[in-house]
Amino acid sequence: MARIGIMGSAALVMVIAAGGGSAGAQIVNGSFETGVAYGSGLSIFSPGTPAPWVATSFTPDLYDNTGADGWGIGGIPQYDNMFKGMAACQGHRFIGFAASTAFGGINEAFEQTTAPLIPGQQYLLSACLAADDLGKAVPYGGPYAGRGEVSVLLDGNFIGTLTQNTASLTWESRSFTFIAPPSSTAVFEFIAQLDPSGPGGPASSYIGMDDIACTAVPGPGALALLGVAGFVTSRRRVR
Repeated sequence: MARIGIMGSAALVMVIAAGGGSAGAQIVNGSFETGVAYGSGLSIFSPGTPAPWVATSFTPDLYDNTGADGWGIGGIPQYDNMFKGMAACQGHRFIGFAASTAFGGINEAFEQTTAPLIPGQQYLLSACLAADDLGKAVPYGGPYAGRGEVSVLLDGNFIGTLTQNTASLTWESRSFTFIAPPSSTAVFEFIAQLDPSGPGGPASSYIGMDDIACTAVPGPGALALLGVAGFVTSRRRVR
């Protein structure tokens, strides 16, 4: 009886060691819940990217449903109250950023440098996305009538797309997997893209993003060990 419990515990430890736990790429502040966004007061001309996030193109906007440091649940007045009534997907804060055909083209973006990745390790990158496609924010790059996508770059190289939403003003989960390259400084950049299926061509889009995470995917060996752990635990319960 005691030996079975030890075997189960050992198998679980081996699963974690094989890549089911902390294999780098732990995105920090993925829901933007901590840090100062607008130290000098709210402004659509200042990036609302709390550390360790950094704006890399134009000025992504931070929404804070408490109204403490960011645009409240009433939306952004200058944008005709973009995302009015929208609660965060996780916690009380989220980012809004735009892709527009106006002003010669706008693709707002932000990035973060994470812990080093393990070369050859498979990772799952996930996030919540929303879109306000009600044609607001004229003349600030609008009207935004599309539900755009988000391109994700790792060290400047494209690794995947978080695809467009299927409904307005609704949080939807999006994810993809990728393999870490032989060497990496682990800089993840998220870039707003036009809606590729807009009427009459690509459409300007204003996208909400929240709960960003990057986690290691257990390899076949780890999954097999997890099965062993489950089998051992099941036998222990039966006895």
